[in-house]
Amino acid sequence: MVDSGGLWTPPEDELGEALQTAQLLIEEGRADEAGPYQQRVIELARERAGEHPDHYEAKHLMAATQYELAGSLNASGRHEEALAALHEAQLGYTELSDAGVLDATSFLADVRARRAMTQAHRGHGATAVLEMDGAVIAYGQLVSGPDGPKYQPDFARVLAMNALILRRYGDPALAVASADAATQLFLQLADQINDSPQSLSYARYLCSATAVSADVHASEGRLDLALEADEIGLTTADTLADSESATDLRTLVAALTRKGKHLGIVGRMMDGEACLRTAFETDAETAARVTEELDRGLPLNLVAALENAEIKLGPFEQYHRLVALSEPAPGMTLATVSGRTDPESAAVRASELAELVGPLLLQDVDAALTLGLESHYLFAISSERESHRMRYETSTYAPIWAKVLLDISAAYHQAGRSEMALDLAGWCAEVATALIPFTDDDTVMKDLAGSCYRHHGDLLAATGDLMASQHAHDAAEQLQLGR
Repeated sequence: MVDSGGLWTPPEDELGEALQTAQLLIEEGRADEAGPYQQRVIELARERAGEHPDHYEAKHLMAATQYELAGSLNASGRHEEALAALHEAQLGYTELSDAGVLDATSFLADVRARRAMTQAHRGHGATAVLEMDGAVIAYGQLVSGPDGPKYQPDFARVLAMNALILRRYGDPALAVASADAATQLFLQLADQINDSPQSLSYARYLCSATAVSADVHASEGRLDLALEADEIGLTTADTLADSESATDLRTLVAALTRKGKHLGIVGRMMDGEACLRTAFETDAETAARVTEELDRGLPLNLVAALENAEIKLGPFEQYHRLVALSEPAPGMTLATVSGRTDPESAAVRASELAELVGPLLLQDVDAALTLGLESHYLFAISSERESHRMRYETSTYAPIWAKVLLDISAAYHQAGRSEMALDLAGWCAEVATALIPFTDDDTVMKDLAGSCYRHHGDLLAATGDLMASQHAHDAAEQLQLGR
């Protein structure tokens, strides 16, 4: 995060030294080593804020450092602790915003983006997609405002993060749109970014954006665009590798591997083999991981999943309306799920997608999961934007949402993807709570809500979280007893 325009400057004492050390480690790609220094900054800032309740500079420093600490915790694989740190950062920025001493829009968007990446690290991809969607929309509004140029570098960064998450848990067509937009913006801002203290950090995000672009363009047969992205990524990664950071070296090896594979596809065998040979000689583990990822391929995009559904289920009336979701809504750029349609229409399109999921799960699980996720994303966006349908026609749309979540969570669990299954089950339980007001005189609604709670409880038990599992099963039992 670029915490610009803030309330504080680093003091010249122990706090300042700890802060400077942590920031230096992050810039060197050694975020996993920065945590202890960040913890000390938070402790000292908390002491100062405790002595002076209106010491907003110290509170701002605490929030900013909690945000950075989350990145360090993620680098160390401590994702639950990272989520806790992000919660503290969000509370801090919200307090400053409510006090009228800081416009926290960009900071809260950054918290949301980092929370998305944290959830992705945990395998909770559905939550990650939606968190990142909100971050991209917030930055899109900022760059359209009067201070737009100030936010452009971080908009590019968030677009690159969005592309990474969509590549794995969303529609590859959205992922490549986001990655291409990030790459173009980074290149346009090259002079400004190169003069920035965060230049190395931005370069790393450029590498991640070009990797997504290359992967998706290559999978769709657009090899000229893939190789163009490869070249940008490799040039940037080569420069980054001068930092002597192990992380940056892995980025270079990944870029070499990716370009080597793509050169082989276009018939430039000698060049491709040279890239791959250098990659494997430098870091065989990273090269093998990237090779495996490329060989595994990408998830189905929305249009391909709809085409498969039409083949398996026969023609269906909503086909063309749903294919139209692959084009951006008026005034939107299609790099996020929320760019597909307006919030009111989102609930309707989500329902139409949900109709296909149950029958399709019996014939084409991959296509069914793609359509089920897209249905969930549209329902969630319509709900978050407080559309009329989701607020005042809850009894119509929430049961459809709950059922599709129940179905695809069970399918992910059966496929061995337990983290994604648990993520969706958590959403399922939340939607079940919205059904409770309608369960007194509707046994179907009551049974559906109870099934959602029990399913969530079963998956929590499978992870060893027995206390949370018991709470979920208790909620289902109380629902049946009418308490």
